[in-house]
Amino acid sequence: MARHSRRKVDVNPKDRLKDILDQIPKRPGIYIMKDGKGGMLYIGKAKSLFHRVRSYFADAVDHAPRTRIFVRKVKDIKFLTTRTEQEALILESNFIKKHQPRYNVLLKDDKHYPYIRMTTQEIYPRLEVVRRIKKDGAAYFGPYTMVREVRETIRLIYKIFPLRQSNDELDGNPKRRPCLNYQMKRCLAPCAGQVTPEDYAKVVNDVILFLKGQNTQLVKSLKQKMDDASDHQHYEEAAVYRDKIEAVNTVVDKQKIVSTSQVNQDVIACTIDRGWSMVQLLVVRNGKMIAEKIYKMKNLNQEDASETLASFLKQYYADEPVLPSAILLSHAIEDTELIEQWLTEKKRSKVRLEVPQKGKKHGLVTMAEENARFAMRTELDKEDVATRSLEELQETLSLKNFPRVIEGFDISNISGTSAVGSMVYFETGKAEKAKYRRFKIKTVAGIDDYAMITEVMTRRYARLLDEGKPLPDLVLIDGGKGHLNTGYKVLQSLELEGRIDLACIAKGKFRSNLETDEVFLVGKKDPVWFRDNSPSRFLLQRVRDEAHRFAIDYHRKLRGKGALASPLEGVPGIGKKRRLMLLKHFGSLENIKNASVEELLALPGITQPIAEKINKAVTV
Repeated sequence: MARHSRRKVDVNPKDRLKDILDQIPKRPGIYIMKDGKGGMLYIGKAKSLFHRVRSYFADAVDHAPRTRIFVRKVKDIKFLTTRTEQEALILESNFIKKHQPRYNVLLKDDKHYPYIRMTTQEIYPRLEVVRRIKKDGAAYFGPYTMVREVRETIRLIYKIFPLRQSNDELDGNPKRRPCLNYQMKRCLAPCAGQVTPEDYAKVVNDVILFLKGQNTQLVKSLKQKMDDASDHQHYEEAAVYRDKIEAVNTVVDKQKIVSTSQVNQDVIACTIDRGWSMVQLLVVRNGKMIAEKIYKMKNLNQEDASETLASFLKQYYADEPVLPSAILLSHAIEDTELIEQWLTEKKRSKVRLEVPQKGKKHGLVTMAEENARFAMRTELDKEDVATRSLEELQETLSLKNFPRVIEGFDISNISGTSAVGSMVYFETGKAEKAKYRRFKIKTVAGIDDYAMITEVMTRRYARLLDEGKPLPDLVLIDGGKGHLNTGYKVLQSLELEGRIDLACIAKGKFRSNLETDEVFLVGKKDPVWFRDNSPSRFLLQRVRDEAHRFAIDYHRKLRGKGALASPLEGVPGIGKKRRLMLLKHFGSLENIKNASVEELLALPGITQPIAEKINKAVTV
């Protein structure tokens, strides 16, 4: 096997850095610090790139220890200048989110929270759940912390308001007869032309008030309608409004009132410990606390609370469409005026950043700080358990490296067909699914697990070396001694022997009347035994099981695509819809093979020539 060649580090890094520092522009912009392999270490913005970047390489006595460590790793610096400092702030936020540099404070909670989308750009708006915001003229409400919470909100809306539940594109012309929801008085039947856009818009306006949390105004509106119906002796209609008022009041009672004024605020506090920051966000709308979210942020550079909050604001509000009028902070931050200006332009109305020192606002910030500290304690307790498990694993297997990052591999195929490999990623004992990778086997024909493991591991670690990305501490392969030896040869070929620990886990013999697993290590004849309730053994099993599940899922996906595409895929006149119709009608490809031309002709759209082509294709 050919050896993998790695790029050489710049022979004169100090001279090169000196040249770069001498050429730094005195303009606003962002700077990107890189290591010798081109990996990004840190991204920052500056009003003057010249003064900000050079400050890192001046007398570093006042720098935090971690800052001094990462500065020593810097071998190259790139710059992007901007017209204004505000443009630099936005560019910095976008680059940090995209590239996730190791020494920036990183917002770990990168999942997209659900929003409720009201299609106000349509004649008859409707509701739907989305996870991404688009500039499409629709109105968005949220974010919500759980999909269950969103579903419950929408269910309640449909119970209170006669909003349409269909997804049809309506142009004002009737499309069908009224449905059951219309008969139950839960819809105004716009699809049947039973309501004008103007009358329907009144319902939409009430729904928007409800979603904005302006329930006091909504109840007042509903009460007026109830009184009007009662005055005209429309008592059944008045009873409907009465029930809606009761339902809205039930929601109001569940909301925690934190201010008697109708204010929209976000309350943000943070606490820092062991290279992590925990940020608590309380969402207050119209004086009521409607949501709270906790964010865990990686903080390898040991930035203080002020720097952490500034980083959070820039990353969180970059994609947040619903902005409050005020943001209450636990600590003062740099660039307050700049961030206020940015958020104000984004909201198109004034947004203030405040650090309250007394009163109810200070009480809200104190509440957020207490919640952040509690979340941090809980997280560190979990981390301590995980650390003990990893320490036990290192001791039991005599690993050279502390197994903070474990990558697990598995192969899945049936008789060599649709062969795939999987790699799962565990960090400090927890699965990081965003870092999972799957591989379609390209170079191996037939059944050869060892060759497939060779291909997958070589592709994985050759790429990490090329890109200068961190390597795992431990590689775990699902298999026995043969798989172990194969993996070891891959590490040798890439000159990674000794830099990465390697182990295999296989189903073992019965021990104490229970089937257990055997863990094999390079250079050891016998498997390593763990105690029955060993948390480190359970961790290895979780890695193995997750790699197996991930491989099987991908294999089934490819196998399913192949079953659908072959042999009907190439038949002229048979598109996706007709293939699905044939499979749905006959139940399987085998039944299609056994079907006569007359049976095929009985299906809609199947002509004599097409039936003969299908019959010929499936019987080849």
